[in-house]
Amino acid sequence: MASITDCVVEGLKYPFNDIKKFLGFGVLFALLSALSTYIGIKSFDIFRTSVHIAEKTNTTASHIPFSQLPAGDIYIVAGLSLLSLIVFLFIWGYQYDVVKFSIDKKSDLPGFADILGMLIRGVKYFIVTLAYSIIPVLVFVVGMTLGDPSAFIAVSLISMLLFIAAYFIMIMALNNMIAHDSLKKAFDFSEITGNISNLGWGKYIGIMLFTIIVMMIISVAVSFVMSFITVGFAAVINNQAVVISFVIAIIQGLFIDSYMSLFFNRVCGSIYRESIK
Repeated sequence: MASITDCVVEGLKYPFNDIKKFLGFGVLFALLSALSTYIGIKSFDIFRTSVHIAEKTNTTASHIPFSQLPAGDIYIVAGLSLLSLIVFLFIWGYQYDVVKFSIDKKSDLPGFADILGMLIRGVKYFIVTLAYSIIPVLVFVVGMTLGDPSAFIAVSLISMLLFIAAYFIMIMALNNMIAHDSLKKAFDFSEITGNISNLGWGKYIGIMLFTIIVMMIISVAVSFVMSFITVGFAAVINNQAVVISFVIAIIQGLFIDSYMSLFFNRVCGSIYRESIK
């Protein structure tokens, strides 16, 4: 049985097995990052306009008629948000394939030929992620409605613990669905918990935590490097904060986000493969 470090080290190397596919996957993240940046800019413009109107009319933002808001910006944000969701589905679909390749012990990266299939698999991935988030979210919402600060803190802590527990179960649930290519297998709790038990709960949680810690270390190092890149762009491109934001977002998506996704999902597939031995 492979050790924790073996799974993680193999995952760290995996994206470099095919640079072209790695960058192809990165294009999806770069597009998503660019869309998110533009949505953020437009959303801030809407917010700023709302505050300006509220100050002029001596009212609250929630009572401002829609006709007074920048409808064009709102429609752009709505449209680009929908487009972002579609890009997310393709990303989730590719992650699905990465996990499947890992379970099957394939060393290469998945291709992009089956576009429709990737989208369908992304929808399955999204459904499972959403389903496992419902209970923690509902508990948190209930806590917000209580009105008692101490009760809200207590319920928030319970919600956070439920999120953590649901997350660990969800990872194995996604793996189980992908291994059998069956959505219902994501909710076969006896099989899911059985797989974790086969691996060992301590080892399973240990691999996941170690992987997350490695990702955090990489993120800190990348943030440090990206700060220097940002300063460099700022020195070359004066008074062009929007342009710099887009460039940094694209670099982040193309190289960093895609790498982290490939690494993490490769490890997840390796964990499942070890659990069914």
